Amino acid sequence: MDKLVIGRLGAPFGVRGHLKLRSSSGEYGHIARLAELELRLPDGRPARLRVAELVDAPGGAAVRFEGVDSPEAARPYVNAEILAARADAAPLADNEWYVDDLVGCVLEYEGIVAASVIAVTDGAADPLLETRLPDGRTALVPFRKEFVGEVDVADKRIELLAPWILE
Repeated sequence: MDKLVIGRLGAPFGVRGHLKLRSSSGEYGHIARLAELELRLPDGRPARLRVAELVDAPGGAAVRFEGVDSPEAARPYVNAEILAARADAAPLADNEWYVDDLVGCVLEYEGIVAASVIAVTDGAADPLLETRLPDGRTALVPFRKEFVGEVDVADKRIELLAPWILE
C-alpha cells in the first residue's frame, strides 16, 4: 500500500470548525508537519484539505482546515481517515508495525496457517486482529504477547501462540 492511515478525524471541537484528531500512533509531530491532509471520507471518497491550524485538545489535537469555519462545515469530515505516504508517517521503533502492514498477514501456529488477518480494529485494551479461518469463519485475536509471537511483515507472517483463541 502506498499510503498509510495515520489518523482519524473525530467530532467537531469548538465553534470555529476544528475537528478532533486522533493519531494512529499517539504522536502528532509528523501530522503537524503536513501543510495539507489527504482524507478518505466515510463514504470512501477522497479529499485534500489545507491545514489552517492544529491545536492541542483534550485527548490529543484538533485541526481546522482552510474554508471550514464552523462545526456545520466540519461535520462532513467526521470519521474521515487521514492518509499519508510512509515517509510522512510516525517513525517505527523496534517491535512496532503499521496497522496497514498487518492486514494480509497469515497467522501461523507451528508452521501451519491457521488464519489470515483481514482487518485490525480497536479493542478496549489492545488492537484486535480480525481474522478469517480456512473454513470461512472469522475470529478476533487480541494483539497481545500472550497470543501473538514473532511478527514478520516482510514475509506477511505472524506467529500465533494460542491457537485456541480461534475456536
